[in-house]
Amino acid sequence: MSIRHFFLGLVLSASALLSGCSLLELKIDTQTVPLTQQELNMRIMTREYTQQFFAQVEQAADVLQTRYEADDKVHQSYVLLWKINAEEGMQAAAYQVSPMAGLIDSWVFVQQMNQFYAHGNGQHLFVGKTLANGERSDDEAKQVSQHLANEVDKLARSLLKPAVYKQSQAFVTKFVETYPFADLSLIRTPAYRAWLEANQINEEDAVTTLGTMPEALGDVSDRLSLVSEQTPKVMTWKAQLLALNSSASIAQVNQALDSLKVTSDALSDFIRNNPEYMGHLAEEMALHLQPLVEDIDKKTEARLVQLSEERQALETMVARERQEVASIISQERERFAQDLDHVSQEVVTLAMDKLIELVKSTILYFVLFIIVIFFAPLGIGYLLGKRAAVKTKAVS
Repeated sequence: MSIRHFFLGLVLSASALLSGCSLLELKIDTQTVPLTQQELNMRIMTREYTQQFFAQVEQAADVLQTRYEADDKVHQSYVLLWKINAEEGMQAAAYQVSPMAGLIDSWVFVQQMNQFYAHGNGQHLFVGKTLANGERSDDEAKQVSQHLANEVDKLARSLLKPAVYKQSQAFVTKFVETYPFADLSLIRTPAYRAWLEANQINEEDAVTTLGTMPEALGDVSDRLSLVSEQTPKVMTWKAQLLALNSSASIAQVNQALDSLKVTSDALSDFIRNNPEYMGHLAEEMALHLQPLVEDIDKKTEARLVQLSEERQALETMVARERQEVASIISQERERFAQDLDHVSQEVVTLAMDKLIELVKSTILYFVLFIIVIFFAPLGIGYLLGKRAAVKTKAVS
């Protein structure tokens, strides 16, 4: 009985250990799949490049802004539009959930902007500067766009495998030729889906994971930081653009305010000098508005009653669902306990059977060992003595 108890305890310990392992495995399986090292590098380096893009576009635009007179509304507006649309488009391209989507769309956007200023409709928007030798260089928009295009190409080369880089570079070149920027609105055409089709990748397999919880929180933190940094600047540029192109001058605004003040003073004077008329007007308004107020009260009360009934029905449904879930969990727990007990009994029975077979075989081998040790020498001595006696009799 003590051996049976020992094996029972051993089986229960093993079952508890296996149960713990299964729970651990369940916990691991339910964790979000982390991003690969390549995807993490792609997200980080693409967003670092985005900060470089913002800084260089703003610096080039500020230089261009000094080239034109303050009252040159056309070119000053062009400069502001470039800063606003370039940075908003780059934000939408780079800060996506999929690191590959952010890289491809950013690559395409920068190349589209470079094509717009180098060969497209924007090549004559801004003037260049005169060098010391009398020649004129390209304007800062063309220069910074070319530089940023080279940098994003280097970034893609460092992040992608050589075969994937060559294929993606050919795709980007063709896509930019197909969807060039028409004007300074820089309307972005998302290219990631077309890239998936070109590489024969299923859209369902494109984004396999959002990353672990720290990675997702880091993504959200980057987005919030971007909003806090860029939104005030973009809003300032939009206000400047609105003020620059406003058709109303300061004198017109002041005239409108004076007219409004005159009208307000006249209305106040009329109210003070006509108390009887204002009293009659208040009585008429109360008479005509009272039915409307009562109707609003009735409808509000009916709506509150309906909401109360719906809330009670919802609470009843939630309570019923909780009971059903608790019942299912209880049944599954009981069934699991029964299965565990049945398995434990089977394991104990099997262990006892094997133990009995082991004991029987051990006893058999022990008896054979005793026979060999004690009786074999006696038998051999007897045979040898008998043989010696036979030889002695033969000699005699």
